Amino acid sequence: MKENSAPKSNPTSSKGPASTTSDDATMSAMLSVSGYSMMSSMAGNQCIAESNDLLNQSGPGISKEAENVIVKKIEESKPQPMESENGTGRRVILLRNAERMDRIFPEWVDMAFNEQGKYRPYDLNQPLQIPFRSGDYLDYRYDSPITELGNIMSMMVGRTLKLGKQQPYKIFVSPSLRCIQTGQCLLKCLSNKNLKMCIEPALFEWLSWYETLPNWLPESDLLSAQYKIDVTYKPILSISEIRQRRNETSVECYQRCINAFKTIMDTQSENGNILFIVHSLTMDAITRYLNKADETNIPQNEINSMGGNYPYCSVLFYEELDDKSWRLSPTVLPSITFMKFTNAVNSNFLNRK
Repeated sequence: MKENSAPKSNPTSSKGPASTTSDDATMSAMLSVSGYSMMSSMAGNQCIAESNDLLNQSGPGISKEAENVIVKKIEESKPQPMESENGTGRRVILLRNAERMDRIFPEWVDMAFNEQGKYRPYDLNQPLQIPFRSGDYLDYRYDSPITELGNIMSMMVGRTLKLGKQQPYKIFVSPSLRCIQTGQCLLKCLSNKNLKMCIEPALFEWLSWYETLPNWLPESDLLSAQYKIDVTYKPILSISEIRQRRNETSVECYQRCINAFKTIMDTQSENGNILFIVHSLTMDAITRYLNKADETNIPQNEINSMGGNYPYCSVLFYEELDDKSWRLSPTVLPSITFMKFTNAVNSNFLNRK
């Protein structure tokens, strides 16, 4: 698809009342078998072929020796309250976007849309509804939504922020749909129902990864789908300015993300939590700055491994100290773990020199 291709018909949703349900499925849609396509999922077939060792095991779930090891680790890693000694009261929460459709289902745009652009999921981990795009539905290929599991994980993070009394008073997100949807799901679980997301294009990941730059959902489409967007926020870099940087180097990308973070923090003097919902590489750029590590010499192999070191919905807490330095608080929230996945950040990678 060419970057400026002519729009195609996009009947993924109507502009009537049905389009105001955001990406939440109605109960009637959930109970309708016809809501799904019976096409075979390439991702599902691959999982069957590879087979998961944990699923193949039978008998007792754990040995006594393994149980003792787990109990010891639990004692060592109990969640701790935020350290407030010598702190200014300002805290930063970094959150990576939730599981994205195009990573789990690389073929989804070709299989879930018909020639008229009508969307129909073919796996239970795919959302029943997706936001209406006033442009080309093929733009989803480079601006993917999150999966149903991503939706759930985002709400789990939001619930934990609420229960742990770490709710943010301000949220900044990348313009990617996967980051915006992560924030939308998280917001459902917070107490402040008036809290909205500030979309900041300067927080987008490395542009040089893209042969075709994403056409992000315009603000009008997001508002029509009832996404909680702060329309009064003026971004540091506009979308057009970001597009002019498509040939940026990795160093320039890191500097862009860091400068955006610093500019935002300079405007936020209030005590409390500021949440950034961004990409794995953006998280790494900001943490390099907060950890006072070199951000000008990141090897390509490290850049290519960002997703594995900052998993989906990984969370990092930093607290500002009186000397304006930042301290990582690694055990504020419990992690999310299932099968062979955890959202915990690789601490060795995070603290590398």
